[in-house]
Amino acid sequence: MKKLKGISKLLLFVLLIGLAGCSADDGAVGPQGEPGKDGINGVDGKDGTDGQDGADGTDGQDGNANVIYSDWFYPVWNEFDTPRAKRMVVKNPEFGKNYDDGVILFYWITNNGSTFLVPWNTYSSSTGALIISRSMNIRGGSGDVWITIRRYDRDFEIRDTYGQYDGITYNRLRYVIIPGNINAGGKSSSNKANEKSPLDYSNYEAVKAFYNIPD
Repeated sequence: MKKLKGISKLLLFVLLIGLAGCSADDGAVGPQGEPGKDGINGVDGKDGTDGQDGADGTDGQDGNANVIYSDWFYPVWNEFDTPRAKRMVVKNPEFGKNYDDGVILFYWITNNGSTFLVPWNTYSSSTGALIISRSMNIRGGSGDVWITIRRYDRDFEIRDTYGQYDGITYNRLRYVIIPGNINAGGKSSSNKANEKSPLDYSNYEAVKAFYNIPD
């Protein structure tokens, strides 16, 4: 029995020495472990129901809805017809209606495709003298339009006044009536085509494009 007690004391002594040899401080932190794997993505939610389409807007009015224009027509000298002076009367009730506030334009196209705003004149290339005058006169009471052509150096040639001759087209005219409420300047204007305006009325191609006028 005494021998067992001695062994017990010896073991206790060894244990105390082992404990005394250990440091009270904590040991160094070990290396960080590898990150864990990402979890599985969740299922996407269902798309929401599309909203109802809005009502269509009201169509706007065409920019040329009230512009009045004629087809190209041949001159018909129905007022007087002489070797050096001719006149035709063009009738349309809209001339009178738009005499005060609108713009009334007449264009003259020649056989080479050149288009001029009436009035327009032809001058001698050598002397500068006036050879041919072409004028437009609006009769205030009736609203009729007079188109007059005069030659000052000699009698007219076929190409000066004929619409068509021997299968060749020489001269054609057309008119464009622009009511005052849709004038290019946004204001009422007189029948003077040279009145100030953002649109050059003498430029037929510009007028045609601006008011979407077909040929």
